[in-house]
Amino acid sequence: MLIENPVEELSDDGEDEDIRPGAIPRGLTRMVDEMYADINNPEIANDEYFANRTILTTTNAVVQRINEAVAQRLEGVSQEYLSTDSVEEDEEVNFFEQEVLHTVNGIPPHKLTLKKGAPIMMMRNLNPDLGLYNRTRLRIVELKPPRDPRNDHDWRAPRPACAHSEDRLYQ
Repeated sequence: MLIENPVEELSDDGEDEDIRPGAIPRGLTRMVDEMYADINNPEIANDEYFANRTILTTTNAVVQRINEAVAQRLEGVSQEYLSTDSVEEDEEVNFFEQEVLHTVNGIPPHKLTLKKGAPIMMMRNLNPDLGLYNRTRLRIVELKPPRDPRNDHDWRAPRPACAHSEDRLYQ
């Protein structure tokens, strides 16, 4: 998977931008249609196009609905990536069903569906040296099976560890 960081230009005049009445459409479908009307036009949907478009919302559930609506408008085939969940202690392995591990709140979802051209946002600091930190807006430019070119093994993005210490559990 290759991703691209669009150039973001911020206004330096110190003035807030006025939003004209009626500029924000009602309803999720209309909002996505208005915001990403030219998403499949390669002459228009360039870095500046994506740098000037962001939909902010309050919950991850709404984010998921918006992401699905944007992906439906994109041409091409989607690629699904799955996480690998496990429990640290061997004696507890059978205690947790995989379905339970896939639904833990506060960590990225078990299934991530991406499509070429989709706008995405980093949700944590993955690699600050490469500019991959929390809230960085990116765009999917290519999808490939995960492979590490140095040793031809699968590459896996790290998922946050959920380990805890008993004495700090309720502090």
